[in-house]
Amino acid sequence: MTDQDLDRAIAQAARQPAPQAIAALTALRDQLAGERAPLDPALGRTWDALVEAAGRSADDVADLMTYAEQRARWLSAARGPHHPHTIAAWSELGETAQLESAWDVAIRAWEAIASVPDADAAGDSALRSALSHALRGLGARRLSGPGLAEARALFERDLALHERSGTTSPQVAISLDSLGVVLEALGDRAGALAVRTRQRAVLAATGASASQQKAVDDRIAKLSGG
Repeated sequence: MTDQDLDRAIAQAARQPAPQAIAALTALRDQLAGERAPLDPALGRTWDALVEAAGRSADDVADLMTYAEQRARWLSAARGPHHPHTIAAWSELGETAQLESAWDVAIRAWEAIASVPDADAAGDSALRSALSHALRGLGARRLSGPGLAEARALFERDLALHERSGTTSPQVAISLDSLGVVLEALGDRAGALAVRTRQRAVLAATGASASQQKAVDDRIAKLSGG
C-alpha cells in the first residue's frame, strides 16, 4: 500500500459512522503492520484516525481511551517518550480519563508525562502545562494516608517548575494552593502558613478576585490561630 492509498483509505473510513470507521481503520492498521516496519510513520496516521473515529461517539469512551493509550505508547516508541507529540497524546488521554474518573488510566498517563525532565519543560509552555497538570493530578490522587509525603514532593516539584519560568503568574498561586493543602493535611502549620502567606501575595500581585483573596485570608487566619 502506497502513502497515497493510505490517505484515500483513511479519508474513506472517516466518512463512515464511528463503528464502521473503527472497523475499517483497524483492518487498515493491521494491513500496514504486516507490510511495513513497526514504527513506520504511516502507522501513526492510522492511530490518529482511530482515536478521532472513537472520539466521535459518546458511547465509546472506553474504546477511545484504549486507542488513545495505544497511540501514546506507539508514539513513545516511535518518537521518544518526551517528544511533544507523545506528551500531547498522553495529556489528551489523561484529560479524558479524568473526566470519566478512570483513575487507573489517568495515573498511567500522568506518570508517563511526569517522566519529562523539568529542565525540558521550563522553556516550553505547552510541555510545562502538561507536566504541571500531571503532577497535580498525581498529587491529588495521593492526598490520603501514606501517600501524603509523595503528594508533597509532587506539589513542590510543580511549584518549582513554575518558579523556574521566571514569571509570577496565577499558576504559581495554584501550585502554592496545592502545596498548602498537603502541608495542612500533614499537620505542618508553620509550613502551611508560610505557603498561604506567599499565595496571598501572589494573588494580590496577579489581580485575583476579592473572593479568591478572602478564601486565602481565612486559611491564614485559621493557621495563625485567629
